[in-house]
Amino acid sequence: MEKVHGRVKIDMFNRHSVRTLWLFVSIVIIGVPGCGLIQRDRTPEEVFSLALSGIAGKETLSFEGEAGLRRENSGLFENQFKFEGKLENHDRLTLQTRLPGEVTAVGTGIQTTAVKNNGQPSGFSASFERKQGQWMALSAQHEPLRGSLSRFNPIAQMEKIDKMNKTIQSEYGAGRRTRTLRIELAPEDAKSWAVTQLNDEMNAIRAEYMHKAATVKGARKEKLEKDLEKVWKQGETTMQQMMKQASVQTVYHLTVDRKSSLPLRLSSESQVSYTDNNRKSNKEALVTDVNFKSYQ
Repeated sequence: MEKVHGRVKIDMFNRHSVRTLWLFVSIVIIGVPGCGLIQRDRTPEEVFSLALSGIAGKETLSFEGEAGLRRENSGLFENQFKFEGKLENHDRLTLQTRLPGEVTAVGTGIQTTAVKNNGQPSGFSASFERKQGQWMALSAQHEPLRGSLSRFNPIAQMEKIDKMNKTIQSEYGAGRRTRTLRIELAPEDAKSWAVTQLNDEMNAIRAEYMHKAATVKGARKEKLEKDLEKVWKQGETTMQQMMKQASVQTVYHLTVDRKSSLPLRLSSESQVSYTDNNRKSNKEALVTDVNFKSYQ
C-alpha cells in the first residue's frame, strides 16, 4: 500500500512539474513580442536609424543646449553660452543663443561682440527652413554669426552624421529605459565638415562687417571696406593654412528612449589639433550638449 501511495505521489509531482513547466513556457511565449521566443536586440546602427527617422517625422519639437570652447585639454571653457531651439511646421526651425562676450572664429583672430541690452549680454537669433533636405538660413545675409548658429542645430547634425563614414557602438551604463550610442566620425569626414563650418563662419563675419562698413558715409567708406577686406583675407588664409595640416576627431553621444526610439540627448566633442604660424602645437575642442524637451 505504501508503494502504491508512493507512486501516486510521484505521478502527482510529475504532473504538477509538467504543468509548472508549461506555464513557464507559456509566460515566456506570451511575454515576448513577435513570432520568435527571443526578441533580437537592435544593432547600434539600427538604433541610430530609428532615432533619425523618429525625429524627422515630428511636426514640432524643442530643445535646450550649451556649448563651450576648451583649449589644450583644459577643464576651463571659453566662450561658453547656452542656446535653445524650436521646430515648427516640420521644416521651420528657430535658434536663439545668449553669448556672454566676444566670439572668435577658431584660428582666425577675427572677433565679433554680442549686442548688449541694458548692459547685459544679449544673444543672436536665426531662422532656418529645410528645403530638399538642406537647412537654409532665412536670416538676412548680414546678420551676425548666422553661419555659426547653424552648427548648433541637432537635427541637421544627425542628418549630416547619417551621410558620413562613422563607427557606432553601444555604451554601457545606460538606464533600463534608454540606450546610449557612441558615434565617432571618420577623421577625413570630421575634418571636411569642420572646414565647411569654419568657412561658413568666416563668410558670415565678412558679410556682417561689410554691411556695417556700407553705412559709413564719405571718403572713409572706401578705406574702411579695403581694410576690412584685407583683415578678412588674412584671417581666411591663416585658417586655411592651419586646417590643411590639422587633424580633427569628432565624437557624439546619443541617448535614445528605448520605447519611442526618439533622441533624448545629443552631446559632442570636436577636437582640432593644429600648428599655428609660430609653429606651436595647439588643441581646441568645441563641446556641445543638447537635451530634447518635447515632441509632437
